[in-house]
Amino acid sequence: MLMARVMMIGLDAASLDFIDGARASLPNLRRLRDVGVSQRLWSRSGELLPASVWPTFYTATQPGRHGVYYPLQWDHESMSLRATIDMLYCEPFWSELEQRGYRVVALDVPATWRSRLRRGIEITDWATHDEMQGFSVQPPELEREIRRRFGGRSIGPEIPVRKSRGQLSRLRDEVVRSAARKGALVRWLVERQDWDFFITVFGETHRAGHLFWPVQAEAEDRMQVPNGALLECYQAVDRAIGDIMQIGLDGKTVLVVFSVHGMGENRSQEHFTRAIMDRINERFAARVGKHVLPTATSRPRSVMRLLRERLPARLQHVVGRAVPLSVRDAVVRRAITSGYNWAQTPGLAVLASVTGFLRFNLRGREKAGMLEPGSELHRSYVRWVQEAFHSCRITDTGKALVHEVTLTSEEFAGERSVYLPDAVVSWADRSQVSRIYSNELGAISLEPPTGRAGNHRPEGFAIVIDPQRARGGQVAQGDIVDMAPMVWRLLNRPT
Repeated sequence: MLMARVMMIGLDAASLDFIDGARASLPNLRRLRDVGVSQRLWSRSGELLPASVWPTFYTATQPGRHGVYYPLQWDHESMSLRATIDMLYCEPFWSELEQRGYRVVALDVPATWRSRLRRGIEITDWATHDEMQGFSVQPPELEREIRRRFGGRSIGPEIPVRKSRGQLSRLRDEVVRSAARKGALVRWLVERQDWDFFITVFGETHRAGHLFWPVQAEAEDRMQVPNGALLECYQAVDRAIGDIMQIGLDGKTVLVVFSVHGMGENRSQEHFTRAIMDRINERFAARVGKHVLPTATSRPRSVMRLLRERLPARLQHVVGRAVPLSVRDAVVRRAITSGYNWAQTPGLAVLASVTGFLRFNLRGREKAGMLEPGSELHRSYVRWVQEAFHSCRITDTGKALVHEVTLTSEEFAGERSVYLPDAVVSWADRSQVSRIYSNELGAISLEPPTGRAGNHRPEGFAIVIDPQRARGGQVAQGDIVDMAPMVWRLLNRPT
């Protein structure tokens, strides 16, 4: 008896609301929306640890189980940041599909490791938004053919600094070209050989959302976003989908167009996290007494941190796109984690881009730990961190800066929870600001440095076109961990 086959087309960090609002200009997505059964997706991991969503999707487990929350994560052995790809491995569900005899093709699923498939095709980091490890192909001999036909990596790195309108216009053109190349590569792979499960993800929607999200009129001059750039990028992806979706609408394939998280106006206040933590540590010694904790001093600024602060953003963008991934990672590592006296540092802010990530310096876990886990000093520090963040107010309005400070141990239990931040700061849903104050910590002024007009939202979606089911309509909200089990059910269903 014939079995079903499944094609998944991911639109990384795409907004279903934006797609619906622009449906007249996106004919292929409009058609899929009209004929498919749609479902909103949401996840707690996407809300607290936005970069964890792809491993959560493809392992069907929560971050406490898979341990991934960012491309560069805190490493308690070295007391520094380390490339996640060098610390952990997460096996995607299509590896087990292959072990069960299914023919698999996977292209550019974000945050995946170099392929361990034995017979199938898997391509990583050809046109992903975040480059985890560099372009790689399984089987290796296929790489030369792909480079000859379609070229090497088709989208450069995003350097999170403010950009000129000219730089943004060139990045828009890069995204549009990349989407066209991705569509051609997908079509070639789809037609090249037989398959039972095919998955590809367009990282172009992710890149475009960060750079070109529609901004408020008062921010337009500051953000330098070219008019209509986001729609142009979505249209390029829509055209690419149009070239391949007929294969998924052949009457024997279940086609799933999906995104595991979304995008919206950049309302992150993460640029304050490190400054707030530095103030917290300075004040904490005075609160508990010098006989308990040595008086902390302000963290000295490393040379790399000073260069990042003083080098013009446009030049940082040019240099960052020219150097290898390893060099970019080294610069970020030095800027974020250098200059600490660990004997006087009970906690610190680690690298993040939406929510704020906090790590407590615990003995027995961190190589240079200072707080005894479970001690009164540890508990009082955690309470102080929560109180201090909640004390922060926006200078211009007096409104709260922070929505909640969540302890990850209460949300994401599991064997790899040790790799996660200890606490996550979620910001109040307000536009980005540059001035805050706290009766406990004083005033802090910092401009948002990334130049990102858009940032992540935890809402994703799935549009399923199933030849055996009724078409059109909406079903109840689901969770991204349910997607992999859905694929298993579809592939094991007789046609």
